Amino acid sequence: MTGPFTTNLYGCGEREGNQIMKLPKTGTWLRMLASAQPNRAARRAGAPPSGWGALARSVSRFGLVYSGLYCATNPQIVSSLLGGGLGNQRAAAETWSKLCAMPTVRKWVAGRVFNTTVDDRFEGGDNRYAWVGQFCSLAAAAGITPVWAALDRRQTSYHTVRPWIQTAVRFSLAAQMFYYGAAKAVPLQFQTPLSRLVEPLGNFSPMDLLWAQTGHSKPYQILLGCAEIAGGLLLLSPRTATAGALLSSAELAQVLLLNLTFDVPVKLHTSHLLLLSLALLAPEAGRLTTFFLSDKEIHLPARPQLFGSTRANQIATAVQVVAGLGLLAVQLRSDWQLWKKMGGGQAKPPLYGIWQVDEFTVGGEHRPPLTDDEQRWRRVVFDLNNVMSVQRMDDSLESYITMPDRTRGSITLLKMTDPTWNATLTVQRQAGNQLTLEGNIDGDKLQLQLHRLDHEKFTLNDRGFHWVQENSSLR
Repeated sequence: MTGPFTTNLYGCGEREGNQIMKLPKTGTWLRMLASAQPNRAARRAGAPPSGWGALARSVSRFGLVYSGLYCATNPQIVSSLLGGGLGNQRAAAETWSKLCAMPTVRKWVAGRVFNTTVDDRFEGGDNRYAWVGQFCSLAAAAGITPVWAALDRRQTSYHTVRPWIQTAVRFSLAAQMFYYGAAKAVPLQFQTPLSRLVEPLGNFSPMDLLWAQTGHSKPYQILLGCAEIAGGLLLLSPRTATAGALLSSAELAQVLLLNLTFDVPVKLHTSHLLLLSLALLAPEAGRLTTFFLSDKEIHLPARPQLFGSTRANQIATAVQVVAGLGLLAVQLRSDWQLWKKMGGGQAKPPLYGIWQVDEFTVGGEHRPPLTDDEQRWRRVVFDLNNVMSVQRMDDSLESYITMPDRTRGSITLLKMTDPTWNATLTVQRQAGNQLTLEGNIDGDKLQLQLHRLDHEKFTLNDRGFHWVQENSSLR
């Protein structure tokens, strides 16, 4: 039976009377998903938004592909979306990121394009593996964008998928703000080794100086973390997302400046997080400029919604907030446990402190404290996490991992740079703060007499806070 064709709601052809349908092609389905009718909330607000220009569409396509590749291959982002931590979640994030990062492709590009070699190690830093990966992502995005444009050339805007993309970006950025904010709020990120008190300032790297400065003031570090957490919390709800993006972009700009000026190897990742926050602010750029730079009235357009009904959007917002709070809670709990196990909350070892070497004997020969004696020790620092640092007469420091054996009264030293090296020292505690160390190191029999210094008496620790100051303490 034949009859005139009509078009149903889904764009499918059907005959009047017997409802014989003709399924659309795959390209038609994709175009319908990307250009669905505005939801009821948008229709109540007025006419649907107009189409985008060719440049805006190209930039949006490129940005979506590149940011998607970056977020999917970055273990820090994947780990933070799983709740952070160092256990199975971290391992799963690294496995997934390595799978998506295609290390074989990176190694091939590194050798053929940059004439260098890379391994499959990613530490969230600025190593060659990360830089080659970003080149691959840029090249992939540059190649996919024109193909997408050709297949979707009839599409004039992406208003329907825009809120979904913004939600993914908001959550990825919020998870990272929680990740870094919780590490400061606990506080865990900036820990200052005890050996910093006796190391000459000129021997500090710029990153050492930044870590020592921030780690010295725990209230300052905690407030920095709370500010980053606040930015993440504001990003959870669409209603407060603009404020969250503003706060996050300001914080990330400061972090990027510190990373650039103190040579912290997270410049690449921080730059991408800042770009994500600016991408969230881009649709609001005109209104923000008007708000800050003029006294004109601002008209807010209808906010793009995920679903067609108000009830569904309210539920979606609640789910986003609850899920975000869950991520924050898991991250805080993980960092708190880590702080108690490996940070400032752990129990201090019995030998914790800075020990001054009074007598130093090598093979029975007494060695006076001469500054040109490269073998003599000046101080021994026993720190947290079973770390022992030896300061020589030229003020250089060498660190060891210690394995104490309390039943035998000895400690085994392991070098961080040489896993095959080891040495054993016997420990004898005397009355007061006196200590004797004996043992063989690199074929030499050493005997040391030491006394413990009160590190709380150092000016940096003893200065304290003063509301009233007659003179500046700046020297």
